[in-house]
Amino acid sequence: MEQTVQDEELAEIVENLRLLGSDVSDIEVKRAEGGLPRSARDTVVAFANTRGGTLILGLDESSGFASTGLADPAQMSSDLAAMCATDVEPPVRPHIGIHDFEGTRILVAEVPELPPLRKPCFSRGAGMSQGSFVRVGDGDRKLTSYEVQLLLANRGQPHEDEAPVSPTSTRRW
Repeated sequence: MEQTVQDEELAEIVENLRLLGSDVSDIEVKRAEGGLPRSARDTVVAFANTRGGTLILGLDESSGFASTGLADPAQMSSDLAAMCATDVEPPVRPHIGIHDFEGTRILVAEVPELPPLRKPCFSRGAGMSQGSFVRVGDGDRKLTSYEVQLLLANRGQPHEDEAPVSPTSTRRW
């Protein structure tokens, strides 16, 4: 799979995180030594409901964003892709890349924002009212039922019936 985040960009991102000493609204770092963290689902959902973002697995925030690497990055990539396809509604299709970074292998997943007509994104296991999150600062925050209803209301009425039918015209005889 072609990488969109290049190695130079990744180094710059991590350097900025180290300077700030914290995650930021569009970047989340997880150690992920024991496999795909359960919290990754909430982060993917939050990114999809907000402005999109980048999930980096294999860095340790508590150790100054040290590269801890992943035991099996290919399996982690497969697990993340499967989780995004089956545990999240609507399914999210992140761009996932594996990078060599500071002597280890880490995973970078770029999660796109969903269009308003598809929001809210939520964890299937928790349901829409309990499994919808947004990104606020450097964390994932559960949406209130009111906020979920606002996202649903913002879907609006479909407008497919307003498009002209091909190959007709608006000319009158």
